[in-house]
Formats: sequence, C-alpha cells, structure tokens
Amino acid sequence: MSRATPSSKPYERHLRLAGTRNLRDVGGYPAGPGRQTRWRTLFRADAFDQLPVDSQAALVGLGVRQAIDLRFPSELDGWPSVFREAPAVRYVSLPLYEDGQAPPGGVAAGYRSVLDNRGAQFAAVGRALLEPGGLPAVIGCAAGIDRTGLTIAILLSVVGVPPDVVAADYALSAVSFAGDGRESGCSDWRSGSVRVDCVPEYMLDALDHLETRHGGAAALLQRHGLAAVDIAQLRELLTEPTDDQPGRLDSAL
Repeated sequence: MSRATPSSKPYERHLRLAGTRNLRDVGGYPAGPGRQTRWRTLFRADAFDQLPVDSQAALVGLGVRQAIDLRFPSELDGWPSVFREAPAVRYVSLPLYEDGQAPPGGVAAGYRSVLDNRGAQFAAVGRALLEPGGLPAVIGCAAGIDRTGLTIAILLSVVGVPPDVVAADYALSAVSFAGDGRESGCSDWRSGSVRVDCVPEYMLDALDHLETRHGGAAALLQRHGLAAVDIAQLRELLTEPTDDQPGRLDSAL
C-alpha cells in the first residue's frame, strides 16, 4: 500500500478552529512520481454556518479565497454559510444533489449512484477551482464526510493520489468526530458524541466503481466538459514537487 510518511514541515492536517469540527488540509499526499498534493491549497470541511469572526479571519489568513458549498438548497436557507456575504472569500453554491434527491441504498451503493449521476457537478467544482483566484479553496457540506468525501476523492484521484491514500483521507472524518466535541464551539449536533460511518472500504468500493464504470476520475470529468488541458492545469495547481518526507495521513489527528 502507498503510505505517506511523517513531515518535517509545520503543517497540520486537522485545523481545530472554533465553529467547525471536520476542517482538514489535503496537502502532503503522494501524487505520482516526484509529486505530492500542495499544502494550504485545498481544504475539506463540515458546514461553515457557525464559524465565528476569529475563525473566519484564520482561514483567510491561511490563504482561503473560495468556499464551495455542496449542501442542499434547504440547508443553505436554514443554515447559511458565513462566507455567503464575505468580501474576502468567493462563495459558490454547487449542490451535489438537490433536495430530496439523496441516493438510495446503503453508503457504498449511494456513492456509486452519485458517481453515475452527478458527474456534471464534479466537473463544475473543477471549473470553479480553475477560475482566477479559485485557490486556495475549501469544499464542504454538512458533516464534511459524504458529499465532500466524494468530491475530494475525485480531485485527489485526478491528480494521481493512490486509492488507498484517498480512502484513508476519507476515513479520517471518524477521527475528527471522536470525543465529545465540546472544544469545537458548535451549538448543534457536532457538539456532542458523534459516531460516523466512513470506513475506508466504502471509498475503495467507490473508487473501484469510478475506474471500472467510468474509466477513472479524469475520464469522468472530461465526459462532463473539462478538457485535457483543464485536467493538466488542475494537476499543476493542486500538486507540487515532493520533498523527502511528505505529510503523513494522520498528521495532527
């Protein structure tokens, strides 16, 4: 299995900012020969509806210039993102699916269904990242697990991150939600003890389906409008030459 090793760089994977519980940096992962995903470039998160001013400023200080929200329209109405009106961060609503259209079946079957039916939404995320000033960006949903997990999986896969590393990153949400959550500063369900169902096997199944049914992440995105040059640009923007010790999967968790 491909494994990332400890990093000497002062980067943390899990960013413990008040008002969020599952905010993570996806930098430091192996992404093909001599490359790794860039630190402080792409983040994944739960909802940003309770993020206090200090936490907002911290994210802007980390370079975040775009927030992509994958939640239902009804979620946006009831729990709007703090970045919806923020002048320093471009806010983009790209629901992975509409209200009442959550995929049927269990987790694994649902993930396969999303890959089969929502390719246009994944491509729209890719186009948003390619816009001038589109990065660094944070992508989130309610818990930052399912909708965010699949979207991040597509992006990591298209830049060359191995499936087992993608699946391990997905499974880190269980670690993020471990404990009682009181330190999160959230006042909703995220403040309590939360058991989340995000075992690596779910994502490995989804990635196998992505490869066998759709020809991989690049083919799926190209089928929905991204050109080969766009894929190449995403790889350039989201990865960098590797050092001798890229960031490990469980850094700071």
